[in-house]
Amino acid sequence: MVVVAIAAVGAIVAVVVLTLAFLCRRHADKPQLPTPIAPMSPAEVRVKAVERKAEPVEQGVVALASGAVAVVCGIDETTLDRYEARNDALRSIARRRDLPKDDVEALLAYLRSQDDALRVERVAALKNDVMNVLRNQEPPVEGLSETLIVMFKSVEHPPAVLDYCIQHLGAMLNELDDATRGRVREVFVRAAGEKGKPYAGTALYSLTEDRRATPSDDAELRRLTVALCAPGANNAARIAAIQLAGQRGYTESLPQVRETLSGPRRDAVLDIVCLGSLGLLGNSDDMQLASQFANYDTRRAAAAKAAIKRIKERTDAGDRF
Repeated sequence: MVVVAIAAVGAIVAVVVLTLAFLCRRHADKPQLPTPIAPMSPAEVRVKAVERKAEPVEQGVVALASGAVAVVCGIDETTLDRYEARNDALRSIARRRDLPKDDVEALLAYLRSQDDALRVERVAALKNDVMNVLRNQEPPVEGLSETLIVMFKSVEHPPAVLDYCIQHLGAMLNELDDATRGRVREVFVRAAGEKGKPYAGTALYSLTEDRRATPSDDAELRRLTVALCAPGANNAARIAAIQLAGQRGYTESLPQVRETLSGPRRDAVLDIVCLGSLGLLGNSDDMQLASQFANYDTRRAAAAKAAIKRIKERTDAGDRF
């Protein structure tokens, strides 16, 4: 996984929808539920969309980097409030994997900084791509993981930026030593417990990427996921949690799924995700609930049909529906 440029907190919702409709929006133009097998995490989805492959650059280009980095970081006063100019400067070094040490340090300092002349959503997009550039460096940038950990723990950055910190730490998780991995997992657990934040769902998926996870770690992920399925959580985070619960077979989430589908409030993406998890976790008694969405819009009707089909395949329901 690598991480991707989106803009702002609203974009975070769109991104989780880009999972759940990737996990529900990945095939938004197709009236069918996302495949529950080997799904992409939100972080993976975002990463693939804007990842720029690193490539070697001729030595003569090195002299240009410092000027570009100054523009990216807002050090150049003539362009500090011009997003297009700063983004263009970033693009000019996006494929570099051999930035000079001073430029790397300047970019790390920019990530840590909290003052910027740009709008919040543009700062978030810019910093996300800066993280991508730094992750492409060879050898790996010392202090990058620590910078992202500190940024998240400070909670003084916008939620979108903190979401990117989680995504990039997730992308780095399996490359870290045991001690740093432990600290990163602490960040994920803390983030997943912040039910009112959209990045709680991102943290869950980042935890699923841990190849060194123990049975105790898996149990913790299960507990955090089921807790985030409950009403009252941030909608984007809750959508991610319900999707993940279905994919991983967390049957403890079924009461929340049923309650959501039975309740009076409707949300198209939430309904589709709940129907998907109902199909993966429910029993023959749940087909009646799913059938209530057969006359809704095309996507919900298709989700209901798919849920009923999946339940039939797993049970002895036969031709009841």
